[in-house]
Amino acid sequence: MSEKKMAATGDKVLFNRNGKNIIGKVIKVKEESVLVSINQNDADYINIETPITVVSHKHYQLMNDTPGQSSASTY
Repeated sequence: MSEKKMAATGDKVLFNRNGKNIIGKVIKVKEESVLVSINQNDADYINIETPITVVSHKHYQLMNDTPGQSSASTY
């Protein structure tokens, strides 16, 4: 069984809040979670005051930066 790769600062991650998939950029890595910058529209949708949120390492997927592949959100 392979171990899940942990995100690093600058990585894009995909996570789910309130039934919506959100893509954000990791701005800080902590022991149990990451701080993620998301766009303001997504922040409004999940009802947070700032476009920064905390996501547990257990609740995100790393996004691949494949050429020609666009993300669903901008941050």
